[in-house]
Amino acid sequence: MSLAPRIVLQQRQRLALTPSMRSALAILRMPTDQLCDEIIREAADNPFLDLTYAPRGKAHDIALATTAAVPGLSVSLVRQIDLQRLTPAVRDAAVFLVGQLRQDGYLDVTLPDLAADAGMNLTELESGLVALQRCEPTGVGARDLAECLALQLTDMGYASDLSQAVVRQLENFAEDRIARIMHSLGLSRAEVTDIARDIRSLTPTPVSINDEVIMPRIPELLAERKGDGTLGIALNPDALPRLALTDLGGAIHDSPQMKLCLNQARSLTRGLAARSLTLLRIGRHIVDGQAGFFRNSTPTIVPESQKAAALSMNMHPSTLGRALAGKSLSFAGKTHALAQFFSHAVPTADGEISAFDIQARIRRRIRAEDRHSPLSDDVICADLNNEGVDIARRTVAKYRKCMRIPSSYDRRLRNSSDPVASQAKQK
Repeated sequence: MSLAPRIVLQQRQRLALTPSMRSALAILRMPTDQLCDEIIREAADNPFLDLTYAPRGKAHDIALATTAAVPGLSVSLVRQIDLQRLTPAVRDAAVFLVGQLRQDGYLDVTLPDLAADAGMNLTELESGLVALQRCEPTGVGARDLAECLALQLTDMGYASDLSQAVVRQLENFAEDRIARIMHSLGLSRAEVTDIARDIRSLTPTPVSINDEVIMPRIPELLAERKGDGTLGIALNPDALPRLALTDLGGAIHDSPQMKLCLNQARSLTRGLAARSLTLLRIGRHIVDGQAGFFRNSTPTIVPESQKAAALSMNMHPSTLGRALAGKSLSFAGKTHALAQFFSHAVPTADGEISAFDIQARIRRRIRAEDRHSPLSDDVICADLNNEGVDIARRTVAKYRKCMRIPSSYDRRLRNSSDPVASQAKQK
């Protein structure tokens, strides 16, 4: 067999993102407030962009009055990255990866593909991913379920190697094969039992879609019920500053720097136009498929997963995930996160319902409870189970927190006139 070096030509087809496509996807992923800041920054540096500030209309006031002032996921991650001691190149790589995350916090694009498509250094991207995965929520930046769970176990204090070995034994943990796990990991029964307990507390996604529901945002879509009873959807003209290309004359375009600025200005305006069209498509899909939410006195949402919705709109699921992140619509004086209209179905005795409807049931029970004897999560869970809703207590607790409702203990302290209870609450 000859070991002489050879040069072999191979031809293969692959998908590659052009710079304009990458820019459009980054613009689509940005929450409204972050994109607003980016537009203002770019217009200040680019002479080809003419900026007009949008007046703060009624939708803006509604959003401020109905949402809490906490930062979105992207803003929070960038802030955490900036607190780390990173080289400029690794910091830029980490921030770039933030823009590639799905709505649930997963990174579904391989680093080699990103390096090839974006013309970035693979080593810097790998270091940037390490920095991103140090951020909260734990598991953000994971590329699959196993890595997400391993990151959570490491955050609990387990060694990284052990965490990775544990997730390879998930099937054995699910079947309660303690002896096999002890042999594979070289651990005692007590240690395996402790790990099994901790595994049950892990979450399958770094970011819950329901966490997105309570994030503050200015609505980019306006839904309304027309006089003939039909539903309409339109872009909110006041959500973002307005950009227009400025003609500076032909001679100035000869400068390489000016050519670069002009290309960036065109890329930004095209990306904003593409973002608007995508959001309108999603908005029309929502008002067409969720008529019960917009027409009924008691709003209800038909369960529909993002994957199924993306298929019906002929859209890639990752594109839909980017478009939903940090976006909302306004209807009848209230701001609603786009993400709340897309959730997996929860089985019941009468069929399937959405997470939104389950939260409504929880909210109604808490509103009707005895103020001095609030309902615990266990009691609410038992009530829902009796109605045929297959839900766990920890899910009830998660939904309650998403609605910013205190625990039964905190509600009891808040409503109690007992001075001892009041003193305990202050402590």
